Amino acid sequence: MAEYWVVLILIAAFAHAAWNLMLKRSKNKRIFLWAQRLWAVIIFLPIAVISPASIPFSWQWIFWGLGSTLLHAIYSLLLVKMYNKSAFSFAYPIARGTGPLLVVIAGWSILGEKISFLQLTGVLSIILGIQLIYAQAGPVFRKTTIKAIMNNPWSLLVGVSTASYTIFDKIAVAHLPALWLSVLENIGQVIVLGVIIWRENRAEIPVQWRADWRKMALAGFLVGLAYLLVLQVLTVIPVSYVSPVRESSILISALLGSILLKEKLGLHNLLGAFLIFCGVVFIVT
Repeated sequence: MAEYWVVLILIAAFAHAAWNLMLKRSKNKRIFLWAQRLWAVIIFLPIAVISPASIPFSWQWIFWGLGSTLLHAIYSLLLVKMYNKSAFSFAYPIARGTGPLLVVIAGWSILGEKISFLQLTGVLSIILGIQLIYAQAGPVFRKTTIKAIMNNPWSLLVGVSTASYTIFDKIAVAHLPALWLSVLENIGQVIVLGVIIWRENRAEIPVQWRADWRKMALAGFLVGLAYLLVLQVLTVIPVSYVSPVRESSILISALLGSILLKEKLGLHNLLGAFLIFCGVVFIVT
């Protein structure tokens, strides 16, 4: 198996952690998320138009684009909720770890991809890491840990939505070019999120745009680059390999949360993030 794709996915992982950090630090997260998707369209739509399509246009493009839009819109709304409720170094590792856990299981059960003993070990390591982060300063697998998950399920739900759109988009790139899928999905999110923020707090849109448009533009480039690289690799590499490598951003997020956001990086958080990362490594090995 060619190793070039690992480099591309690691770049995507850095880009993903970076734009998530920028979203976490933003004042109004829905507006920031909408604006970064708008910038992603502005940046990548011209590239898609002038690039030769590897797959001829058909009405299937619309179907797959709408499906991807729906799943990504759900992901975006859950993401905003997650960052409004949780610290970055707590939420990000759990959300990113849940995704590959479910993707590997679904890749095996739905797409017929093989799962090895080492991958199974990785799955168990991710589950333990998630439990550790939720447990914080107490024993793992206790009643209060389960209660903590029930009281703050947003990180896990983001992980579920990540797995859902990853599997859907893996199938979709067989029917339309990865670049166009990314562009169509971002256009759809601009519309869906735009309607929501226009109804809820339209007065804040120009205020935050003037204050943060440069950060929004950078985040838009990063979000477009990160997922475009993932989609491109998915055209030739099994989803159960790609998604786990992408989650190497887990350790990056823990460090960024500690250094830039001054979040306390406790032993449970650090060990939990490390176990999730080890699970990712086991899955991809």
